[in-house]
Amino acid sequence: MRRSALTALAVALASFACRTPLPPLAPLAPEDPRPAQLLASFAVEVEARRGLRGRARLSVDAAGGDVRLRGKQVIVLEKPERLRVEIKALFDQTLAVLVTDAGQFELLRADDQSYRRGAIEPGLLWETAWLDLTPSDAIELLLAAPSIGERATLRAARGDAEGGVELDLAGGDGQLGWRLRFDAEGRLSWLERFDAAGTREWRVEYSDYIDVGASMFPHRLRLITAADTRAEVKLSDVELNPELPGELFRLRPR
Repeated sequence: MRRSALTALAVALASFACRTPLPPLAPLAPEDPRPAQLLASFAVEVEARRGLRGRARLSVDAAGGDVRLRGKQVIVLEKPERLRVEIKALFDQTLAVLVTDAGQFELLRADDQSYRRGAIEPGLLWETAWLDLTPSDAIELLLAAPSIGERATLRAARGDAEGGVELDLAGGDGQLGWRLRFDAEGRLSWLERFDAAGTREWRVEYSDYIDVGASMFPHRLRLITAADTRAEVKLSDVELNPELPGELFRLRPR
């Protein structure tokens, strides 16, 4: 037992020692054109990404590593708050369907045929998917297109030797509101949002960029919330900006 423990510790230390450190960051010169160029390109992408249809594999783990959710989903969404999530079983049977639109939600569960509807509640996605997000936040993060706001201003810019750029953005009150990291190709690597007190609300990391016709789009995202809930979404069969009839976001006539 002692030998096994020592072996595990040695492997962990070796892995830590071999881990490639992140490139160091240094302030960019005021005349460096990259921050303005990156923000302009990012704003165009945010405006262009209106909706999405695809499949997702979702895993959610609580602080401490407790598994909260593993599952397959079919997702359809459209800004600002149109969302349809079909939760699937192993053989693609539908276990539940959640839709949101115009401030209202509907939730149908197949196991007991229960049905609920009403105004969108702050804890709706926590109840159904263990995600501490509003539907509109979830939609923007899945689209990799958060609404930073027209009044956001550049507060600081840093870069590394590999061409990556990290930007701090302030809101209308002048306080840090967002931190974004772009890779050397100008793709969003991660972003963080901060509240008025400077506390990080969440961090989302993007990877697995794939050409979907109109642009390169991330097919994997990792989310860390203030409560240290960690979620990973792996997307497939992604279609950007499809035509989405309103009936998709209703389960029963209203």
